[in-house]
Amino acid sequence: MARKRLRIGLVGCGGNMREAHVPRIKNDGAVDLVAVADTSEDAASVLMERWGGQVPFHADYRDMIRHHPLDAVMISSPHALHYEQVDHVLDHGLHVLVEKPLTISSGHTRALIDKAAARNRILLVSYQRNFMAPHVYARELIREGAIGEVRGVVAYVTQNWGGAHGWRLDPALSGGGMFLDTGSHLVASTLWITDLKPLEVSAFLDNVDRAVDVNMVVAVRFAGGAYGTLNTFGNASRHDERIAIHGSKGSLVFHLHQWQVKSVLLNDEPMEIPERIREDTPDAAFFRMIRNGGKGYEPPQFALAVSQVSEAAYQSVDTGKPVKVAG
Repeated sequence: MARKRLRIGLVGCGGNMREAHVPRIKNDGAVDLVAVADTSEDAASVLMERWGGQVPFHADYRDMIRHHPLDAVMISSPHALHYEQVDHVLDHGLHVLVEKPLTISSGHTRALIDKAAARNRILLVSYQRNFMAPHVYARELIREGAIGEVRGVVAYVTQNWGGAHGWRLDPALSGGGMFLDTGSHLVASTLWITDLKPLEVSAFLDNVDRAVDVNMVVAVRFAGGAYGTLNTFGNASRHDERIAIHGSKGSLVFHLHQWQVKSVLLNDEPMEIPERIREDTPDAAFFRMIRNGGKGYEPPQFALAVSQVSEAAYQSVDTGKPVKVAG
């Protein structure tokens, strides 16, 4: 049986949309790119070249939604714009996939999750690691009690992020620096895999003469007595990433380097992933969930925990004190 064709609109035509999402849209084979929106027509033109054909362009995403029948919208724009854009998309009854983080405010994140549920729409945050087989299986193992009660996590990510440019260095658009950008993947992976709920956060940062944070050290107290650290170092030479999860019966340790999974150790032995767990992408999952009526969809509650940790971390830096997580 032929798959249902989907009508998609894009908000944001920058490098991430062009190089990450457009190839996945093309790979599906049954998605029609109906229109795109961006403040830069030049960026839209480059995206259309990547797509392989011309589609209607709009300088305002609201005009795009107004003028074209759509099933869903995919958003890759500056972090501070996500709330307004996702909120508008949901108000028009459309499913939405949005780049990380969902928003820069825990209150806004909660409001969008609630609105998506009320509208019975899929709201998917594009955290790629949550669809990678090692991460999916690790989450399953922890939920089954393979390492017992989670007692602590130690996680970090490094990157040569100091060379970032454009809106990422503008606090009004980015909402923060490395911790809210690349670091959001680390925080999301850790919280999604473990289901830990943050209670209190204490943080330190170094902006390395930038307007936003480049290095950040964040300590978190979780519900149930677990503690952890979530650290980002943006003036390193390259990407390296580790998440060590320690429980009452064992441990799980992830190592990623140069954006590839190098190893996952379960009690210091390579974790063997069952064949039933396959690699996936946020885009493929999004299209599949729309077509099957939402089967397999989970409201992104972990994205609320990500927002809470991030929000509290920046407040802790500002006040010089530990900050309790709102709500």
